[in-house]
Amino acid sequence: MKKFLSFLLVFMLVMSISMNISMAKLDETGAKEISFGTDRGAEDAIIRIADKTYPVKNGTILFINGEIIPEAEVIMDGGKVMIPLRLIAEQLGYEVGWNGAEKKVTLKKADKSIDIATTKNEMAKLIKNTTYVTCDFVEKNLAESAVVTESLGNDFKKFYETDMPISQDKTIERSLRNVIIDEKHEYKDNISSDDAMKLVKEKCLEGLKNFEKTMKEKAKDEPDRFDDDIKLIEKDINRMIYIGEVSKFYRYTIGPYDVLYDRTDGKIYFQIYQAETRIKEVDVNDPNLYLAIFIVG
Repeated sequence: MKKFLSFLLVFMLVMSISMNISMAKLDETGAKEISFGTDRGAEDAIIRIADKTYPVKNGTILFINGEIIPEAEVIMDGGKVMIPLRLIAEQLGYEVGWNGAEKKVTLKKADKSIDIATTKNEMAKLIKNTTYVTCDFVEKNLAESAVVTESLGNDFKKFYETDMPISQDKTIERSLRNVIIDEKHEYKDNISSDDAMKLVKEKCLEGLKNFEKTMKEKAKDEPDRFDDDIKLIEKDINRMIYIGEVSKFYRYTIGPYDVLYDRTDGKIYFQIYQAETRIKEVDVNDPNLYLAIFIVG
């Protein structure tokens, strides 16, 4: 009977996972959480933001300054990644003009003006009546960097003795092709990756302490039921691995979760790998902070 009640308790906890987290700047709307449905493969992947669902087109997602642009259609043209110019330019603050007679785009921002021919141009072309440009063009003319990373393959490093993959460098969503465009960021305190890791560990452990308290309160008949799980989570936090820099983030992993530290404002996000990958801001008072995967697989 006790085992049944314990199972029922965990089930109820899963069904009641709280989304009461502070506003996170994950997209232009200020969404609280973003999820990527990739369990059916890259070509059938979806993005969920609040109550909206967007199809992932051509297995590729676009990030500008660390924020996802869910409606973007990035295409492959002769093996080359091409990005919709108007969408990018407007996100970066440019006014966009079109000369149909000359098939030319004009971009204006402050005292800067750029004319782009769409004929006989290796970096720009009209595709389906939309002007697309290469990442090289974006990096040369519009932004500090424009990086393309492919999805995680089968040849990946593992998190210590586990079978859990370590995400590849320079990517945000590891199951899909990423195009990541960034202007020059203003970083908070210019904190190093080592010092940021210390802060991240402190927050993770603080959240774990509160999570442990919640689990003990919920399992009053078996207060020690989750002790081994708590010890494992603590172990994984303390052996956190630094993956690298991507966009405005330092990226770390504790195995089941990747951790993103936003260098512009100090916010911390968990990236949780289940059937749908979820990214949400860490709230140390979230009673279900480590429930997914660590407790309920």
